[in-house]
Amino acid sequence: MAISNQGYRRDLNLQETINDTVALDNLAGAGTADDISYIQNNLRNTSNIAFNKIDSNGFFSFATDRLISASAISTEADGANTVITVTLTNSYLLKFGDLVELSGVTENNSLNAQYSVTAVSPDLKTITFVKSGLSYTNSSLSLSGVSFKLKVQNVFVYTDEDVVNLSENVTIGGVSLTENTNYYVVESDGVSKFKLSTTLGGSAITITGSATASPDNFQFKRRDEVHQQQVINYIPPEVQDTEEFSYPSDINDKIDETQGNIETAEYFTLKKYRSDQSVTTSESIKFEGSINLHDPKDYNQTGNLVQNKNLDGSVIPGAPAPGIYIGDTRAFSSDNNPWVESGGTGSVNGKLTTESEEVSIGELAFLDGNNSMVITGIENDVSTVSGVVASSFTHKIPIQVQDGSGNKESYYLLVSTS
Repeated sequence: MAISNQGYRRDLNLQETINDTVALDNLAGAGTADDISYIQNNLRNTSNIAFNKIDSNGFFSFATDRLISASAISTEADGANTVITVTLTNSYLLKFGDLVELSGVTENNSLNAQYSVTAVSPDLKTITFVKSGLSYTNSSLSLSGVSFKLKVQNVFVYTDEDVVNLSENVTIGGVSLTENTNYYVVESDGVSKFKLSTTLGGSAITITGSATASPDNFQFKRRDEVHQQQVINYIPPEVQDTEEFSYPSDINDKIDETQGNIETAEYFTLKKYRSDQSVTTSESIKFEGSINLHDPKDYNQTGNLVQNKNLDGSVIPGAPAPGIYIGDTRAFSSDNNPWVESGGTGSVNGKLTTESEEVSIGELAFLDGNNSMVITGIENDVSTVSGVVASSFTHKIPIQVQDGSGNKESYYLLVSTS
């Protein structure tokens, strides 16, 4: 049976369809035209963000407020409200709804506040927003001490493998980036920073930390065309586990949970090793158990490399060798004795000292055969001890004294910190 709106009408002399959406719906079914409109201009769709700054690690960063130079500020009363117009010195991409801050205005302190952008001129130089509950007109506010900032908003930015162009040629710290060249996003945190590469998945372009850009008001333009794979990925997955799997009943709770997981991951990724990042750190590391040192290339076979400095304090070329260090000496690579004899060798005032606050001695033996240690006041089957009696002590160390026949007796050394 013929459909009343199918094909061209004879009574209209077979003229072309005035409404193309009707023709598409006639050919492919109702609603097809609306579906196609979603990908209209698909290959020309882009999303733009304005350059903010280069952080200390050479990332394009959007994690801080951006100070924007203004050439004029005016206000106009609109009933009970005030329309504020800011004219920028140079064009800068601001969008409807962006959060901005005006401060330092002296003519009317009530104007110093944060606002949501309500309008932006096509040349990106005139920004408009509204102050509610204030009726005030001033055609030219003083710019002395006034600052106009785009407030940071931790929202989604470009992610790895996104294709990005620049709005114009840019020089950043001696590195030139050209307009209409495809760059690829790498090392993105998905929130506030990323780097660029000239190849897909390649190494990042090296930019000096905190470098300045010229010009500094350019835009990043991400190509947002949708391909077949993205449409396929959008299809809900097939549910294979009907017992354990289910879609969430409260999407808001799941979004909050996901946000918490993202923030947790952001924290711990800074504490983990990464194959594409330096693992150098000055932070304290706590560990339990033993540590094994391996040297597969025998780099530490050179004896001089196990210490940072010579005995005279001069730096050893090539040092320090990789490893774990105690002070300036590589652990287990030296026979240095941490104990230092002081007070004179053989003197009654002689003693051993160490800088360690916690000392553990497995076995300390005096076996040189030269009477290096003599204990007096001990006789066979003694009931009293003659000689010097300890008058004060703070610590005691259990020892065993062995006579010439090999007999051992347990005693305590009474010691003090002074």
